[in-house]
Amino acid sequence: MDLALSRKLAFGNGILTVENEAQARVRASHESGDKGGDAVRAALALYRLKTAVGAL
Repeated sequence: MDLALSRKLAFGNGILTVENEAQARVRASHESGDKGGDAVRAALALYRLKTAVGAL
């Protein structure tokens, strides 16, 4: 949090809580919601917003 504030950066955190690789693959699949992709899309949306308001 301190790094984000001092450097004016937007950080995202996407963690899949799984017990094994099979569960990770299911949760990351497009058919099951693409949870990893959701985290990436959120981070990119923050970047685009920051760019749009001229904060970069």
